[in-house]
Amino acid sequence: MRWKMAEQLQERVLPDSVISEWHPSKATIRAWSLLSLPIVVVAFFAYMLIAIHGETHAEGSIGLGHILLVVALSLGMFCVHEAVHGVAMFAFGGRPEFGVLKNDGFPVGFYTTTPGHRFSRRQYLVAILAPLAVLAPLGVPACWLPIGGYLVIPFAVQLAGCIGDVSIAWHVLRMPSDAVCEDLRDGTRFWKAAA
Repeated sequence: MRWKMAEQLQERVLPDSVISEWHPSKATIRAWSLLSLPIVVVAFFAYMLIAIHGETHAEGSIGLGHILLVVALSLGMFCVHEAVHGVAMFAFGGRPEFGVLKNDGFPVGFYTTTPGHRFSRRQYLVAILAPLAVLAPLGVPACWLPIGGYLVIPFAVQLAGCIGDVSIAWHVLRMPSDAVCEDLRDGTRFWKAAA
């Protein structure tokens, strides 16, 4: 497994056996950002209710140290999110690579990819949706813990960040059931099934 920085890819010439290739546009990324706002708010309040009724030890004030801890935990959660993608991809025979996706020199997110590896549609859906299926429910017992108050924002932001994964899954479901999927660091390539 390797980490690297990646610039957004340009247009490619596609082989005949490719059904299509999908990359989120800047408008799509902006839409994801807007749609993730209500998700993060609802998730924040849901996880906060769990934390309040759990074993969380409330404090009267929030200091800079608390804020920095929540920021660090949130960044860590992004890494865990990508690691869950990587574990699922590895389970289906891929060799995951991790990195930071940049657009116009500005980091816009983390990615996990398996260059050149092709997944069945079902395998790819599992790999794409794994963080949503694993981490969102894990937030419930985690926010119940004594440190749960610090985990509310990281889990809420992680859940909102799954909007991109759900969007990719929607594109995968629109492909023929026998299509083969290749994960790209900034999109997905869909191949015709081998004869």
